[in-house]
Amino acid sequence: MQLLASLSSMFGSLSPVFGILVMILSLTFLITIHEAGHWIVARLLGFQTPVFSIGFGPRKWSIVLGKFWDTEFRLAPILAGGYVSLPEMQDETTAKELSKQQGAELKELRFFPVWKRIAVALAGVTFNFIGAVAMLFMLFAFMGEPSMKVDSTLVKGLDTTVTIARDAGLQPGDTFVSVGGKTVVSPDDLGKALSASKGQPVVVVVKRGGQDVSVNVTPNQDGHIGVALDVNGQQIFVPVSVGKAAGDAGRVTTSLLGQTAKGIGMMLHIVPRPAEIPASAMEVRGIVGIVQMGGAAFGMGIFNFVWFLVVISVNLIIMNLLPLPVLDGGHVVFFLWEKVSGKPVNAELKGKLYTVFFFLLISLFLLGFFNDLRHIAGGN
Repeated sequence: MQLLASLSSMFGSLSPVFGILVMILSLTFLITIHEAGHWIVARLLGFQTPVFSIGFGPRKWSIVLGKFWDTEFRLAPILAGGYVSLPEMQDETTAKELSKQQGAELKELRFFPVWKRIAVALAGVTFNFIGAVAMLFMLFAFMGEPSMKVDSTLVKGLDTTVTIARDAGLQPGDTFVSVGGKTVVSPDDLGKALSASKGQPVVVVVKRGGQDVSVNVTPNQDGHIGVALDVNGQQIFVPVSVGKAAGDAGRVTTSLLGQTAKGIGMMLHIVPRPAEIPASAMEVRGIVGIVQMGGAAFGMGIFNFVWFLVVISVNLIIMNLLPLPVLDGGHVVFFLWEKVSGKPVNAELKGKLYTVFFFLLISLFLLGFFNDLRHIAGGN
């Protein structure tokens, strides 16, 4: 644990440029984990995998790293993703065309049942999940689980619907001292004190500008007065057993999956966005913004950096599971349709869908890139 704490301190002292370079390498690592999932499961189930490439681009511009298990490994110049060539996941014409473009030798194609093809399609996100759990497990087991040692609780903002605090004269920045004579340090202290006075007036003492200010408030029947809270304190790490570290790593990763899915639902206006979450938080960011944020997390220490990588892994899982033809989720939809209907989706229709959604994803990528440049120009 002492070693990781020393490393965390060292991370914070390194230059932002070095942090950005480490983030680029880390993204490459996450992509490799995803593609390794497809490759390993495909090989175990008997699929051909003539090419495993990190990055995109023709073979003549790529570095051929070697050949293993009938697969040529390449490092391509455009590091915006990666792929494993899986000709038997395509129809025969498409498979031969793709293999020709990739400069790969193609053996006689075999037919695989739908469940095997779905297993290969989902293997990438499965490995991303395992990787995220493993990273969190190492953090929790060696550094401990993060907690906040709260020194004081303050008013971050005032609600526009429940106006009890606003009407009583509380202001953003006020630090709670006591409620009804009971000392308040943490948000939990505040909640318990207010709940004990539901529907009854109580004296709330806050510190404002170095002075104690007393106001009378009457919490509603839910014990609320209409304030958003913030805390002053410091992050600490609580040692836990290996078993608890493993269990909590799985639980936290699963929770992050749900939160990320909900966030994407907010972006698509499928899920209502809470008032406290600004619209700017829902904008699309691109690879430049991700690298920039990762570099900033690197400068904050090893825990924050690895946590950021876990969040990126979870985002990769959710994005790849979207039922779009060019993504893993889209492949699964096609395979399920084949299982239900008894025949594969028409190759011509599939090709058109791939083209349409490819350009939609490129448009999304360009939007994210534009937002990244706008943030850089704005200095944030």
